[in-house]
Amino acid sequence: MDCLTEKEFQKKTGINDHKLKKLNKYLNLLNLWQKKFNLISIKSAEFIWDRHVLDSYQILKIIGNNKTILDIGSGAGFPGIVCAICSNNYFVLVESNKKKISFLNEVKNKINLKNVSIHHSRVENLKTKKSFDYISARAVSSLDNLMRISKNFLKNNTKCIFLKGRTFNKEIQKTKKKYFFDINYVKSITNTNSRVLVINNIMKK
Repeated sequence: MDCLTEKEFQKKTGINDHKLKKLNKYLNLLNLWQKKFNLISIKSAEFIWDRHVLDSYQILKIIGNNKTILDIGSGAGFPGIVCAICSNNYFVLVESNKKKISFLNEVKNKINLKNVSIHHSRVENLKTKKSFDYISARAVSSLDNLMRISKNFLKNNTKCIFLKGRTFNKEIQKTKKKYFFDINYVKSITNTNSRVLVINNIMKK
């Protein structure tokens, strides 16, 4: 597997040099913190531009512009920070890990991301009056659990965007035992076995 370079990423996405510079600043901060804390797996860090950055970026084609997104379990900022840098959408990042929250706050301050708010909380305990156009999650939890913790933030037209790996079909079948929902499958641009699941009209059985 060849590593995607930053220039190849720029060619694939068409982002401008200003956004690319911000992405590089973010990844440089990630690299510094990674030496002290395990923010992402060592193996995936070797393929950062495709495994993490491009994989995160791909959901922007679904979201569009000027939307509000609740990002569950933001971790090291994938997809929330990447998509905030590359768009004018507003992201609410929720993360329960204190070290990851410290990292996210440093990224926000150092890059001056004004379209991001960061909350140190489990999403079940998050107190917000904000309604969201989308709810996103990547490598966080099982699909049925994501449905459970998302339900308090759903309005009539809210859509959930969950990035899932090769077990997505098994997770969907399990979730169908507990919930009614509409689903659209989008092929991942970084892994043929993965899918971006776009889900709405969620109702508990």
